[in-house]
Amino acid sequence: MSDKRDDTELLPQASPPFLAAEALSASGHQGPIFSGVRASAELGQVLAVTGDGGDGRTSLLLALSGRFALASGSLTVDGQTGPGEIRRRFTVAQATPAIGFDEYHTVAACIKETTAVSAGAASRANILAWLDRLAVDIDTGDTYGFLPRFEQTRFAIACAAASRTPGIVVDDADTGLNGAGGERVFDALRTVADAGQLVLTACSRHDPPADTVVDLRVARVENGGTQ
Repeated sequence: MSDKRDDTELLPQASPPFLAAEALSASGHQGPIFSGVRASAELGQVLAVTGDGGDGRTSLLLALSGRFALASGSLTVDGQTGPGEIRRRFTVAQATPAIGFDEYHTVAACIKETTAVSAGAASRANILAWLDRLAVDIDTGDTYGFLPRFEQTRFAIACAAASRTPGIVVDDADTGLNGAGGERVFDALRTVADAGQLVLTACSRHDPPADTVVDLRVARVENGGTQ
């Protein structure tokens, strides 16, 4: 009797990506926000959503982190499909106007708020360690709203990374920044990704330094709009 086996049984099976999105669509009061979005990403990577104002960048970013209702499509994060379970795997650094630090609070107050909201997962020591790691040169007595825009964003990134969830979310990564300021923010995002977290970010630049880019300008054209 010959021993015949299917050679495919000996091949290692590829594991699914940490984040997998298929044909995501969402609608608002004025019609479709985004449609047909497909993307995948792993821990240790940066996924960037890019587009013009009104293209749905923030909505898609929040949808990918379980914080915006989808009309159709499937989203799986770390094997989970429920919005609540997906939300627990991400910390939002900033997504204005809904999520962000009070501009009149001091840095110390923002650190205290982060520690409280994270139920202690982001300790003061861990936040300070991330500020040092990202080379954010600010004083705890500084007023958050008076910091340069790029330092506000990098401070928010440090606080989110310190929360130690598998992923972080950073909206408007390059809004109001010149080229140098934007590069410093993206350097910070890459540092967080290199430490093992998945970074979801939204930006306006066409060529963000990311592992995966979802360009909503292209999606708009494909769905019948003009560029």
